[in-house]
Parts: sequence; structure tokens; C-alpha cells
Amino acid sequence: MQKMKLKLDSETFERIRKVSEIGGYSSPEEFVIHIIERELDTLDPTSGESEEDIRRKMEGLGYIE
Repeated sequence: MQKMKLKLDSETFERIRKVSEIGGYSSPEEFVIHIIERELDTLDPTSGESEEDIRRKMEGLGYIE
């Protein structure tokens, strides 16, 4: 498994920590992995969608302009 390091400001990390605790996750990292996987399921390039379709979805979700 590859690892990625993220730098988060204190306020964002605290929000993640609280939400992960409320949601019953074992750690903030587990929660972040879960939400990333969930989002990637909607943007799966192996699903047969074109890159343009994925780009439009990302724009609609506010990830890119």
C-alpha cells in the first residue's frame, strides 16, 4: 500500500477528528479514507465513462472550475 501525507490546518483536522469520532470511526484517517473512496466511486475512470464525463462531474461537484 502506498502512503500519502496531507497537510491540514488545525481547524480542518479538528473538524475531521470530531466527525470521525461521532461517526464511530476508529481514527480520523479511517474516516478520510472512507470519504475519499466514496467520492472516487462516483468518478471511476474504469466504469466506461469518458474523461470529459468525469471532468463534467468534477465541475458539478465543485472540485474543478
